[in-house]
Amino acid sequence: MADALLRYIEDQLAKGFKPDIIKTRLVRQGYSPTLVEGMIESVSMTRGAGAPVQLGVNHEKSVFSKLIILLLTIGVLVAGVFLLVPGLTNEKQPLLDVQATADKFSYAPGEEAGFDLEITNMGSAARFDVTLLYRILDKNDNSVISKEETVAVSTSTSYHKAVTLPTNIKPGNYVLKVFANYGGKVATTSFSFEVAESTVVVTTQPSCDDGIKNQNELGIDCGGKCGGYWYDGSCHSGPKTSNGATTTKPSCGDKIKNQDETEIDCGGVCGGYWYDGGCHASSNPASAQNLNPSFASIMMDVRVTAKTDPEEAKNTCLEFEKTDEKDKCLKLVGQLTLKKEYCALIENPDYRDECYYPLFMQGDYSVCELLSDPQSMKACEQMRELSDVRSQIIEAQNTEPEQSSEQIQDIPTDI
Repeated sequence: MADALLRYIEDQLAKGFKPDIIKTRLVRQGYSPTLVEGMIESVSMTRGAGAPVQLGVNHEKSVFSKLIILLLTIGVLVAGVFLLVPGLTNEKQPLLDVQATADKFSYAPGEEAGFDLEITNMGSAARFDVTLLYRILDKNDNSVISKEETVAVSTSTSYHKAVTLPTNIKPGNYVLKVFANYGGKVATTSFSFEVAESTVVVTTQPSCDDGIKNQNELGIDCGGKCGGYWYDGSCHSGPKTSNGATTTKPSCGDKIKNQDETEIDCGGVCGGYWYDGGCHASSNPASAQNLNPSFASIMMDVRVTAKTDPEEAKNTCLEFEKTDEKDKCLKLVGQLTLKKEYCALIENPDYRDECYYPLFMQGDYSVCELLSDPQSMKACEQMRELSDVRSQIIEAQNTEPEQSSEQIQDIPTDI
């Protein structure tokens, strides 16, 4: 068979057919591409030297040696590609990004410091364990409390966590840091908060203006030792006569809930704010705080809005006064929409790079030049080079031969 194949190749070359066309036709007939290449090379070299083609055992040994050389050459080329493109054979490793968002920015001693924790894996999609360490530090970086747990992560995971503050913690500014330990690597995030002085409720002795019916009063702060006369559902300065009650003009000191007061002599025309069982000159701070949504709740709304109206989500981010909050919000919108124009609005270079990561991992290598971290830029460039090599290989495989293989005469059936 080898002699017949050699004669066929020599005959086709003598007729002017190109080696690539001969190879294509033979491969279609089921011959090994490596065998065909070796024989074509052997015939071509013999023809170039002007010597007749030697058939038989000696020629097959020559072809066999040439095949070994050809295979070694291919092996060297393949090894070179893997050496030139670092990390091509490495298994994709986990790469975590963690983000902690506080429920609020002020807590009382003994209260739970709650926060939303989002873990995003930008590397391997395999499920693996992550050890989370929560640590609260004072202004001098002294550890106040430490807590540890292990969670399983695959792609993206969200949790709501809380760390209980000690009851004897001193008022002041603190930082809660989260460390995510995995596979010899550590990802971190943090946020600042304040511990306010605890409000001490002082129990007072019963009085005639405490808004409570106690002592020997006949009504609320009326009658008995407090004086006045209670009838018709209110307190009067004089007793009720046969012709009716002795009337007095309503005032803000008559110890009666009248006029447009919200409570006894409080609110309405009397001014003041009634809460915690008493009348106060200013509004309830807790109520005012509840009117303002927390950063965490706003971020939840932004996450939902970004999927349907990215521009509205971006504008919400720009309304934050604190730069750190604005940058975190823009990073979230940029990662969810994969739009680099949102990432470009971020001031913090670390947050900006983190916003660009999902883009170049999805094939947008135009962000490589926008990265500020040299290692990240290098990784992006390597991925771009690998993508270019892959495109060139695909293009070469799809290239049609210049000369149609159908022009070659049929291969003899005795080959």
